[in-house]
Amino acid sequence: MSRLVAPIQDLYERIPEKRRGLALVGLIAVGYFVSLALPGIGSFVDDKMPYEVVVIGLITGTVTSLLAIGLILIYRANRFINFAYGTMGSSVGVMAIALYKEHHWSYFVIVPLAVVAGVVNGALIEVLVIRRFANSSRLILTVASIGLAQFLGGLEFLGAKALGFLSLTGGFKVPLNAQIQIGAKTLAGDEILIMLVVPFVILGLAYFLLRTDAGVAVRAAAENADRALLLGIPVRRLATIVWMLAGGLSALTYVLKAPFSGVVPGIANGPTVLLPGLAAAVVARMESLPVAFAAGLALGVVEQTVRWNSPGSPSFVNVAYLVVILGALLLQKGRLSRAIDNVTSSWSSSSVVKPIPVELRRFPEVRYVKALLIVIVAALFIVVPSGWTSSQQLLAAFAMVWAMVAVSLVVLTGWGGHISLGQFGLVGVGGIAAGNVISKMNGDFFLALFLAGLAGVAAALLVGLPALRIKGLFLAVTTLAFAIALDEYFFNTNRFGSILPDNVERPLLFQRFNLEDNYAMYVTCLAFLGLSILASLGVRKARSGRVVIATRDNQRAADAAAVNTTMVKLSAFILAGFIAGVAGGLHVQIQHALAQHTYSPADSITVFSTAVIGGLGSISGAIAGVLLFRWLETITALGDLRLLLTGTGLLVVLYALPGGFGQLFISVRDRYLRWVANRRGILVPSLVADKRGGVENSVGLLQGALTDEVSDEPGLELVGAVEK
Repeated sequence: MSRLVAPIQDLYERIPEKRRGLALVGLIAVGYFVSLALPGIGSFVDDKMPYEVVVIGLITGTVTSLLAIGLILIYRANRFINFAYGTMGSSVGVMAIALYKEHHWSYFVIVPLAVVAGVVNGALIEVLVIRRFANSSRLILTVASIGLAQFLGGLEFLGAKALGFLSLTGGFKVPLNAQIQIGAKTLAGDEILIMLVVPFVILGLAYFLLRTDAGVAVRAAAENADRALLLGIPVRRLATIVWMLAGGLSALTYVLKAPFSGVVPGIANGPTVLLPGLAAAVVARMESLPVAFAAGLALGVVEQTVRWNSPGSPSFVNVAYLVVILGALLLQKGRLSRAIDNVTSSWSSSSVVKPIPVELRRFPEVRYVKALLIVIVAALFIVVPSGWTSSQQLLAAFAMVWAMVAVSLVVLTGWGGHISLGQFGLVGVGGIAAGNVISKMNGDFFLALFLAGLAGVAAALLVGLPALRIKGLFLAVTTLAFAIALDEYFFNTNRFGSILPDNVERPLLFQRFNLEDNYAMYVTCLAFLGLSILASLGVRKARSGRVVIATRDNQRAADAAAVNTTMVKLSAFILAGFIAGVAGGLHVQIQHALAQHTYSPADSITVFSTAVIGGLGSISGAIAGVLLFRWLETITALGDLRLLLTGTGLLVVLYALPGGFGQLFISVRDRYLRWVANRRGILVPSLVADKRGGVENSVGLLQGALTDEVSDEPGLELVGAVEK
């Protein structure tokens, strides 16, 4: 990959930084004229594509530019990627459009009203949420933005429902009685409104940042917040101003785009709406506003070109966004200084659970209690659902699949340190593989699941290879784009209906257990969940698992210890991909088919959020978090409050318990282990590290380093792994 990317990267870096955005627009223009001059170069390029398609792309691209500019403003102020940016605008934009469509307010009143509400919304978010995480890692803040997106999405849905407004998928006309004829295309009121509003917004923003004292101070604080504080610049107040600007831009972006993109309240379409802005912002390295504006224009042309040449498959534009994001990140590797140097590249707050100290494992108080708890939990999971109704058992089977996805996230994110917001994309790939083996080849049940796991591994490696060059926050963007491209394009029945299974029958297992019975299917899913847990714990206890965590904590030290960190990173993707693929093989059999939106990107975000609430450092914690919220979804009394619960729960857990609810379980376990140690008169350094300090703690660490067994202390993880 390096040999392929390096020459292009060198050519890219030779272009002056201020001209890269123009170069990107020029490349699009050259491609357009080449498509006119060379007919027949492919089905994607139409030699009859009129020039007005490019004009329309430039107009709609300005909206994408506004989206990217808002993302960059927040990133430069707080150094994190705000995945709630789309819902910041939609949460007030949907209310404004509801007032226009359902309560007949003037359109030219609701637009400025939405912008003002967006400004207030941005200020409230910065003061009430962002400041609470001022001392947290930027990665924690990025995940907090996911919880914020769910919370705002819940408020948006409840507000729209209260106003009697559910959805408007076909768009609407803007009451602006003006038309402009460009070739064969007539520009309507929504496009003319964009042409009238966006230039003044861009000029006003440029004037604020370049000519006003507050704007210059914002730029200075973005360059170096510590130096700005020493110079007496009120950084906190400036951050609030930035969030106010971003909130207003987000709301304006939404109401300008809604007339031709439609309105669907809630968070379901949030990731898709945010993707174009993320692509433009990544091209601009999350830094340059002019480059982001030019990139937004170019992406607007790309979108309109795709829609013109592929009218039956407009979702292909999401694949184009994925290619743009990957290309921009790979080309700019080494130049994303602010993006990487100022944030941690691993999930540092996952609080990976330390195993039971070797000094205590042989005692019956530990062995028997552990075995008893496992037996009790297993018995409850097997016996209790047997008395449920068939529909409840079906939901329980689905919950087991989600639990397996949670296990894969523990391996990939909790232990490996790679944030994945596209895990259900891997599940979908596994589902397609298993579904085709069973429905079209009449394949064996276990063979189908094995091939589903291999398909998940292949898809995970496709995402994992860029992870060798893309770190931390930007890998989350890549995986999200991957999930959106899969769901919108590759899982589309109109495009790839031949490979999407639609009649998957559950087999008769061992000629005895009919999996068409929902309880039998549930128990089978439970068994595979148990196997995935055992496999993951086995890897965690082996040298490979210890090296994965050691590399996550300190890659430089791992490289210095001659650890092959490349293979270590890929191994986490391989195991996580196999588990997710097998989960997909089970899932497609539970529901007998799959189609577009079966594996929605919103589900990937939900399972990630609930796993974080449970605790990504602990398999039991992550599973408990996912199962808890799957159970809450079955409570009809909660209704539309579920999104609010998930979002609020994630924010509260990240603030108060970064290790999730699993952290509470582990603290209870450690308290019991201390009691056992005191009763036996044994000093266990790993249990008293938090209770004792100074010389005692140092002696404990030294004793752990000199023992033959691998220490349970995180700081000695790498030493033990390499020695083994």
